[in-house]
Amino acid sequence: MLYLRTPMHIGEKPMSETNYRIKYKKGDFELELQGDKAWVEAKFKELTTTEIVSPPIATQPLTSTRVSGFPESLAEFLKSQGSPNKHLVLVVIFGYWLFHKEKQKLINVKDIEKCYDDVRITESSNTSKIMNDAQKEGYFKRLEEKKDELTAWTITQSGDDFVEKEQWKTAE
Repeated sequence: MLYLRTPMHIGEKPMSETNYRIKYKKGDFELELQGDKAWVEAKFKELTTTEIVSPPIATQPLTSTRVSGFPESLAEFLKSQGSPNKHLVLVVIFGYWLFHKEKQKLINVKDIEKCYDDVRITESSNTSKIMNDAQKEGYFKRLEEKKDELTAWTITQSGDDFVEKEQWKTAE
């Protein structure tokens, strides 16, 4: 939407050349310029034809710093996390990796067991119990939906924080 205020607007007295105004609105973005006609039109053209004016931050696409910061392999990621050795911590870190790096919105016991194999760590004797413990701690949420006919979980914000803020280091 573009509003142009000219020196003579219906029912108004003539404006001087120094009071020429353009008001431009598109979505949540609004631009208003005021001054002499030549400057306002030149600046308006400059700002709307170049990328100087960007949309408000809220409408800019979000980029995830999580994915861009991931190493290529789960083993490298685990090493970057300090190589924890408690199964609960490992399972939450594996869930984080699967959700954010591998883009798996649903995870099950088989996915976690595969992670143990990938990093060559002996898995827990009862991975399902560890996942239930992670759920009790608020790191995972059990879903009604099944994955490969097995109980499915997803990582919660608390689980993300547990990994990202390295809260697990105080739990070890």
